[in-house]
Amino acid sequence: MILSEKVALVTGGARRLGKDISLSLAELGFDIILNYNESSKGILEETIFQIKEKGVNVTAVKCDVSKVIEIKKMFKVVQNNYKKLDLLVNSAAIFKHTDFLETTEKNFEKFINTNLKSAFFCTQEAAKIMLKSNEQYSRIINIASLGGIENWTGYIPYSLSKIGVIKLTELTAKRLAPKILVNAIAPGTVMINNDDNENVNQEEIKKYPMDRFGKSNDITSLIKYLAEDNSYITGQTFVIDGGRSL
Repeated sequence: MILSEKVALVTGGARRLGKDISLSLAELGFDIILNYNESSKGILEETIFQIKEKGVNVTAVKCDVSKVIEIKKMFKVVQNNYKKLDLLVNSAAIFKHTDFLETTEKNFEKFINTNLKSAFFCTQEAAKIMLKSNEQYSRIINIASLGGIENWTGYIPYSLSKIGVIKLTELTAKRLAPKILVNAIAPGTVMINNDDNENVNQEEIKKYPMDRFGKSNDITSLIKYLAEDNSYITGQTFVIDGGRSL
């Protein structure tokens, strides 16, 4: 395997927005470490094929990122196969309507573990590799949510987890500077290229001054900028919501 000069790990990178992020980074010439957990064999194989079509290497790693022991095993694969990591995108997440009065401890922990704890410990393991790199800058991009900024009362556990991702971004940006740039993106509703988007409430479009939901490339275009061109912005959360939060 002839390695590229750049290596990116995308959690939850086999489907939905994670897949589009993986493909966009492959277009930039990044070798992709593709984290997946519950994606079907067919979806995974299709994503791997499409990434390889971009002319880069891809390594698929099954890992439940809500479990630290599995995160550590995944990063051993990164170290053993690539010896470096230039970019981590913490994209893996769960999103579901959850009534506050009916939220159980188990459900609450699932949101926190999958959405926040995973980002914390993936960032920790990535930083251990990145800080040893000879590259001037490494980068971490967290996928937060507008739900971590606005008060979505039907999604309280989810929103709390994403508030944590935003604060994690700020704290680690300060702790890991100047070697590692850490930023976050907080999307509103996004119509995913490779998904049926059946959970999207079409009535929500009335809340968007741009009169449309976001598209995958609205997110991936910023990721490309943060991954390649940016060498000074850190600790920021970029809201991409077509003006919904105005």
